Amino acid sequence: MGTKLNILLIEDYRPLRLSLSEFLSDTYKVYSAENGIDALEIIKQVQIELVILDIMLPFPLDGFAILKMLKNDSKLASIPVIIISALDQEEKILFGLENGANDFLVKPFSEKQLHYKINNLLSVKSSIIKKIETDFVIGNAIDKDTTDIFEIDFKKRFDKLVEELVNDQNSSMSTLADKMLVSIATLERWVKKIYGVTPKKYLLNYKLQKAEIMLRQKMGSVNEVAYTLGFNSVSYFCTCFKQKYKQTPNSMLNAKFKQSVNL
Repeated sequence: MGTKLNILLIEDYRPLRLSLSEFLSDTYKVYSAENGIDALEIIKQVQIELVILDIMLPFPLDGFAILKMLKNDSKLASIPVIIISALDQEEKILFGLENGANDFLVKPFSEKQLHYKINNLLSVKSSIIKKIETDFVIGNAIDKDTTDIFEIDFKKRFDKLVEELVNDQNSSMSTLADKMLVSIATLERWVKKIYGVTPKKYLLNYKLQKAEIMLRQKMGSVNEVAYTLGFNSVSYFCTCFKQKYKQTPNSMLNAKFKQSVNL
């Protein structure tokens, strides 16, 4: 059985939160939060595939505020959102849908109904990814001109994504693949084809190149540069840096300092 997809349930009523979490946990890895603040912390740390969102949440963030924050963030806007609420006024339902919610369930609802809606939304997302791979990767393999266009587009999007994630400690291959709308295997294949290295190696080299610039320009201590570029371990950063540049980060800082003194 494959890895379970991560979904986030934001519901302040504890009995319902526990009930839904237990019901859905057979199929998905369920993260739960009783308020908007806790929910945002989870979203920062975990790659969430779908959000189930109650409207009536404790101050300061209600469900509509969370929804707007998700849909106004380019990195999170593609996450499907199902609103669950006891508010059955049409204006509330329309407001949620107009602001980017993918579906709206009025309490009380059956757990099976929610399960089917989750499955349908995630299936649509999966189908979109597969179609992109089929259209561009498989279908275009016999069309060199079209394949070249895909490579150019892929490289442009991947370079932009790497720049966005250069300071992220939690960036992973699944994160990169999800944001590129391809599978991990396809990501590996195309990055190796275009850059000659694995995505992980490319991201590491990119971080080290930025580190070299920051150290030469004396933009911070070794520790500050390492943490700024998303390294969890300074010693690991120093090891990787020395392997690439044949000198330690400290020696590069010192060399910069000596050069400025001699001038």
